Amino acid sequence: MGLTDMVGAAEIAGGVCLFLMLVYRQVKTGARDAWREEAEAQTMRADRLEKEVARLIEIVESLRAENRELREHIDNLIGGARE
Repeated sequence: MGLTDMVGAAEIAGGVCLFLMLVYRQVKTGARDAWREEAEAQTMRADRLEKEVARLIEIVESLRAENRELREHIDNLIGGARE
């Protein structure tokens, strides 16, 4: 194997190494972007769920107040019927 062959092989090996480094970098960057997008999506989902829980709490409190009013009304009706 002559010097020319060795130089040619080194050029090919260097090209392959460069190609592999570029592919690795692209995969790494793509993975980082994918994780960032997923984190943003999960944050948006958490915000949406937080708003939904707050709305449900308001509904439950409203129902509790309505339930108290109904119980008082029933007590008044029962108490009024006894008199």
